Amino acid sequence: MFKKILMLVFILNFLSSCEYKPIYSSLNKSNYQIIITDLSGDKKLNKYIVENLKRNSKKGSDKIISIRINSKYSREILAKNTLGSTTDYQARAITEFEINRNEITEKLVVDEKFNYQKISDSYEEKSYEQTIKSNLASSISQKLILRLSVIE
Repeated sequence: MFKKILMLVFILNFLSSCEYKPIYSSLNKSNYQIIITDLSGDKKLNKYIVENLKRNSKKGSDKIISIRINSKYSREILAKNTLGSTTDYQARAITEFEINRNEITEKLVVDEKFNYQKISDSYEEKSYEQTIKSNLASSISQKLILRLSVIE
């Protein structure tokens, strides 16, 4: 009995002294300021990307990164039923970034796709497509932020 209690105390002491630190916690600590110099392409997609980038930009930082964004959004038909009406779509967002930092220019192209089925209610489908566009923009901006963290 005494050995079990001693073992329990030892295990609890061992586990409580471990330091937990998330692996990607340092990625959210940006020490650079992002300046968007030019936007072209799909306005909604660009708006979502810029909102995500502003959250990761540190104002007043010495390190300044200027970015030009050119985005293209398309919705393509994937499948039709026997009557010829559309049943499946593919949303595709292609975004080209031109990153300028310390007079060094780098280009990054991010291509994201998402397949979905047609919804009978047109209002719900339009709302769902806006949600998809927001999620694609979030994924694109996360890939850009990851790339910027590697550049440093």
